[in-house]
Amino acid sequence: MKKIIKRTALALLATPFVLLLVGAIVYYTYTLFAVGGESSRHQAYLQNNMQQVEVGANDFPVFDEAFYDSKVIMLGEVHGFAMPQELDFELLKHLNQKKGLTHYLAEVDFSQAYLLNQYLESGDESLLDDVFQTWVNYNAQWANQEFYTKLQKIYTYNQTLPADNRIRIVGVDRIQDIAITKLHLRELLKANTNSQLNALDSLLTDSTTTSQALQAFASDYLAAVNTDSVYLPDSVSSDLMHVLANLAYQQENVQRDSVMFLNLANLTKANQWQDEQFYGMWGLMHTLQSEVNEGYLSFAYLLKNQESPFRNKITTIGIFASDSENMIPARAMPASFNKGQAYINSTWVNSDGPMAFVNGIKDLRALTKEHSMAIFKLTGQASPYLTSSLLATTRILMPGQAGIHPAAENPTSTELYQYAVLIRNSKAATPIKSSL
Repeated sequence: MKKIIKRTALALLATPFVLLLVGAIVYYTYTLFAVGGESSRHQAYLQNNMQQVEVGANDFPVFDEAFYDSKVIMLGEVHGFAMPQELDFELLKHLNQKKGLTHYLAEVDFSQAYLLNQYLESGDESLLDDVFQTWVNYNAQWANQEFYTKLQKIYTYNQTLPADNRIRIVGVDRIQDIAITKLHLRELLKANTNSQLNALDSLLTDSTTTSQALQAFASDYLAAVNTDSVYLPDSVSSDLMHVLANLAYQQENVQRDSVMFLNLANLTKANQWQDEQFYGMWGLMHTLQSEVNEGYLSFAYLLKNQESPFRNKITTIGIFASDSENMIPARAMPASFNKGQAYINSTWVNSDGPMAFVNGIKDLRALTKEHSMAIFKLTGQASPYLTSSLLATTRILMPGQAGIHPAAENPTSTELYQYAVLIRNSKAATPIKSSL
């Protein structure tokens, strides 16, 4: 009996260690499969189709003619790293100087862009604070000092340019901040003489008016416009109609990326931007040009495939990370990790683990050095990425995160993006203080 008890006790003591060992073996095996090995064929190609990015150098020989002919160029990042903000400014400045590009396509809504453009004209940083306070309140990764500093740099750079060559923000996201939307509407209504919009003026004057009430008004007004021309005299500006349309999109629960597409298409038509070029940095998922995750159609996918001036004229640059820290909203983490903080810095979302895994990332890492940014052209002559699935799939072990799983039966990386960037040893983005 004593022997049985002793053996049972030893088994109970050993069980956690056995489970830990088994778990470690399973995890190690999974990571080997998810990240994959190195490919000499891919590395040989990449070696001749890459460049190290030197901040301030502003020269990008890696880009080809097709890149510069694109109507929309999208830099896709995983939010929360610091380095992409530097790269974003360098690319924006380069395109402004080489192509005369002035439209920065931003992951902000139309009314936020209105305030940001006022800042770019005046330099009044209280306007920046008004926009960033929303992201601070939402505990969003956009609320970082590097993004704030980048906008300051755009303002400073604009001061060196003729007025007609200065950069402007184009906001096409769904409404993010109803308070700023209300402010914008009040400004737009000052020039309005249409009595049919008096009810909107009353709604905006009433501090108890809800977002739902504004959405309902917008939907009803736009429906009336289609049946009675009295609702749309010349005094109703296209900007006012655009804001009302976005309120109606909320009422109708239009999918976010579809709102982005509709907004850019409508603004292009209203402002006659058919011959203009756009560039901007977005969350990586919005920049993927193929269907992923069983039905997700991104902003870039819609631009590439739907009828518009941008069809088949999209270029995506996807950013990957290694050895880097990321600023993660603490609400997304277990309570034992956040310790009451708004954000925590973590290495969990690097593209080579420990929680996110991009198959084929080792080839990019093998050709880069620490503390660097490198751009790789994936679509060059005889590129193995034209037929390879390497870099096309991202597996994530974090709960609630879907990763990237192309819907195509035999996906290739170039169906998602045409250029790749690897950032090494990036610092995490710096949280904006809680009250601006």
